[in-house]
Amino acid sequence: MIALCVHGHFYQPPRENPWTDQVPREPSATPFHDWNARIHAECYRANAFARIHDGAGRIASIVNNYDHLSFNFGPTLARWLGRHDPAAWDRLRAGDVVQRRKLGAGGGVAQAYAHPIVPLLNPADRRTQLVWGLADFRRRFGRPAEGLWLPETAVSPETLETLIDLGVGFTILAPEQIAAVRERPAAAWQTVDRDTVDTGRAYLWRHRDGSGRGIALGVFDGPLSRAVAFGDAAGSAERFLDEVAASAKRSKVDGPRLVLCASDGELWGHHKKFADLTLAFATHVGGAKRGIQVTNLAAFLARHPPTWEAELAPGPDGQGTAWSCAHGLGRWQRDCGCSAGSGPGWNQAWRGPLRRALDIVRDAAAELYEDAGGDLFLDPWGTRDAYGEVVDDPLPVRARLISEHARGALAGGNDAARARAVELLELERATLLMYASCGWFFDDIAGLEASLAIRMGAQALDAITAAGGTPPTQAVLDALGEARSNRKAQGTGADVFRRVAGDRVTLGHAIGRAALRSLVEPAAPETVPGFEVTLDLATGRASGTLSGSGRARNLRTGSLEAAPFVALAPPDGLPEVRVGGRRFSLRDFDDETRAEIVFAILPALLPRVAAPDIMRLVLDAARALPPDADTGPGVVRRGALADVVAALLGTGGVAPGPDALRVVGELLDLANLPSGAPERRRLEERVFALTGHGRPSTALRALADRLGFLHHPTRD
Repeated sequence: MIALCVHGHFYQPPRENPWTDQVPREPSATPFHDWNARIHAECYRANAFARIHDGAGRIASIVNNYDHLSFNFGPTLARWLGRHDPAAWDRLRAGDVVQRRKLGAGGGVAQAYAHPIVPLLNPADRRTQLVWGLADFRRRFGRPAEGLWLPETAVSPETLETLIDLGVGFTILAPEQIAAVRERPAAAWQTVDRDTVDTGRAYLWRHRDGSGRGIALGVFDGPLSRAVAFGDAAGSAERFLDEVAASAKRSKVDGPRLVLCASDGELWGHHKKFADLTLAFATHVGGAKRGIQVTNLAAFLARHPPTWEAELAPGPDGQGTAWSCAHGLGRWQRDCGCSAGSGPGWNQAWRGPLRRALDIVRDAAAELYEDAGGDLFLDPWGTRDAYGEVVDDPLPVRARLISEHARGALAGGNDAARARAVELLELERATLLMYASCGWFFDDIAGLEASLAIRMGAQALDAITAAGGTPPTQAVLDALGEARSNRKAQGTGADVFRRVAGDRVTLGHAIGRAALRSLVEPAAPETVPGFEVTLDLATGRASGTLSGSGRARNLRTGSLEAAPFVALAPPDGLPEVRVGGRRFSLRDFDDETRAEIVFAILPALLPRVAAPDIMRLVLDAARALPPDADTGPGVVRRGALADVVAALLGTGGVAPGPDALRVVGELLDLANLPSGAPERRRLEERVFALTGHGRPSTALRALADRLGFLHHPTRD
């Protein structure tokens, strides 16, 4: 009998702006708002409502792939999914329940909290990352996790010993991570490699303390998993099941043979388009027809507990190994040679400086936390572990747990002590999140994923200040300054730090944003992501001025600020606001806030839009627009962009300069005006007129080509 277990590792890094707790727009994910949203549509939701088609391509059924999958959803992704599509999340949980009813064990598996490379963590962080991951699973699925997915399957003896200490029953590894196996404790060890280890059975790894305690290891089939991830096996159910059968034949196990296929869950629909359909048919229909029993690893282990033992491959310097690095754990520490397909002459020497920089943040935070936490908590590190039970709950729930671990002034109900306790624990949360492994996985320090890690580090430095410490900002910048981007224009990691720090939103920013929005768009609500803001107005808006007092509260930490403000929108200048003596220009706000304000005042900017600074401001605002051109607000913004283009093209016989025409071209792409739309026709007519005045410039010819003109259009 073939016992097929398909494991999907579903994960996304913490894409939220850590100062607002909202995911900003990621233009590279267009036409979606961000990569979470895009991958969700193509994979997470697609597998929750997977289609099975008949021979004519008609929908025969809609099934839930999660009730036939072994899966883990990383806590940062699970949090996003629960907030943005509760219906899909309910289907995912239902899949676990169905498997518990049918197989006696659920398909859900926990994951280390922030997707770190666990063997590279210090002992305290290793324990907390695992404890928080288990707590997250228990909170979301209503049961303890039997197994835990190690990010990148990165493993070491210390890692497995911590899992054993925490009561975890199994994990999943790659075949190359096993060095030796034996049938029973008295038998001789047999050396194996990725091609000779028999993956048709599970193995037991024993704790080194001699207690006899152990953890089961499911070893996925290498050829099958590679055929799915890098070959064409995910393209059809028949090809996939042929590979499953071939895997079973490779095993010499007597009795039921485990065929464990493991891959990134995003493969099923995102990396491999329509692979969700392959998975649906193979596991719901095709497998049974070929005598293949679809199960999950917990259910298989309950029926077939391991009778063989395994030893881990030590990796270079005994640090451990991972499934995605041929050099042990080098991919997350140095320029080991692993990359995602970098350009000619590129290197990843930036990886070491990035880790050193974040370690500086971690160590400063830990010193402050232990010192200050010792006065507030009975056991600071035990309190940090316990905080994982409530880390995503509203502040009052978190405050109640904190009170259970309080001592000194905190136990006495002192408000300042309570506020500092929250700030300290939120600081520790930030330092855990900044170690998400994808920060090192890809090819450049200025790439999106590395930038996310650096942004978390920047917010952690702010959190050190908020908790009463002195952040080692210069030391961090010095370390990042050694991390050179492969794209010269991007500079170093220190330059990346300065750019992502521009996403910072303080309490003053929150008051200023609400005040400016209220000035230029009176009907706009006083909402600022991540904050609760109220404004008490002292003046009206008739003179382009709005003043009063504002109050902002950070929703994660509860920190408060009240300050007077004056918001200005001069007819011949740009809006600005002063909050408690600090001046905020438009450039001090995040891209989406700036875009909202610019589009609110766009009619007033049109007469000056040809000025280089205004033109650049409008273009940057247009780039930050959400991909919602077909909605009511989107149609309005599209029309506004057409007005900007018309203003830049002018009304006389002289064409704009090449810089302005390049901006016009990009604005046209962003506006995406439908063919035949009145706004587009108006612009076509203007460009046609301009091309008739002398010899068109290269930039004007390029614009005409973009609008669909012949190289030499016929004229009356």
